[in-house]
Amino acid sequence: MNLDRAQDIIDGYASWWRNEVVASQAGSAIQLVCPMLNRNNDHMSFYIADDPSQPGGFLLTDMGVTLGDLAFSGCDILGSESRSRKLEQTLNSLGIQLSGEELCAKADEKTLFTQMNMLMQGMASVDDLFFTAKDSVRGFFAEDVASWFDERGIRYTDNLLLSGKSGFKTKFDFAIPKTKSIAPERLVKTIGNPIESNVKNALFGWNDIQSVRAGSRLYIFLNDTTSNVSAGIKQACAAYDTVPVPWSEAGRFVEELAA
Repeated sequence: MNLDRAQDIIDGYASWWRNEVVASQAGSAIQLVCPMLNRNNDHMSFYIADDPSQPGGFLLTDMGVTLGDLAFSGCDILGSESRSRKLEQTLNSLGIQLSGEELCAKADEKTLFTQMNMLMQGMASVDDLFFTAKDSVRGFFAEDVASWFDERGIRYTDNLLLSGKSGFKTKFDFAIPKTKSIAPERLVKTIGNPIESNVKNALFGWNDIQSVRAGSRLYIFLNDTTSNVSAGIKQACAAYDTVPVPWSEAGRFVEELAA
């Protein structure tokens, strides 16, 4: 793989994304249906409208669909103090606001595309909170991974927003610094509900990040305590040159993460 080939991949990815997005009029707003999938394998969508309080500004919102669907599925995020706290942490890390049950953001011409990207990442991250409704899960998966790192002396920084070649930012749960001549920088995403759509969403920004953080590796921790990690998930990770880490097998990765 060389930089010219990487640029071809980025251009192809951008072209694919552009061709897959569907826009439609929804009253005074525009609905954008995107190729990213939620846990139900439905395409995620959000709305863009002019901001009446800011000339030339925009309002972006999911119209309450993300939290509404979670509540309908038995995961009432706003009705639980611990889940509400996790929701607030998730949205704050991405610069997304909560208005009633709507995930929303404001933007101007310069920040519109970045805010669109942040809102979609926020919707995907909040959708993954569905996994906290399962009685068999103790705590939140990212917190479990952080505790696991601490117990094994693995150094890390948490909740990073990294810019790729496109200028868009992608959130990573952890970054483990590189060690000279021993190990590269290791970026970590955690997925509490390891279905294929969640893994694909986690991989969306990886090509963009790779081109500006040469040598970095992505590890995706997958909570397989209630469901197996499918062959399709492993194939998707391999296609993006990432390392899947099933939670039940995390011990196999201690040495390379602690290096």
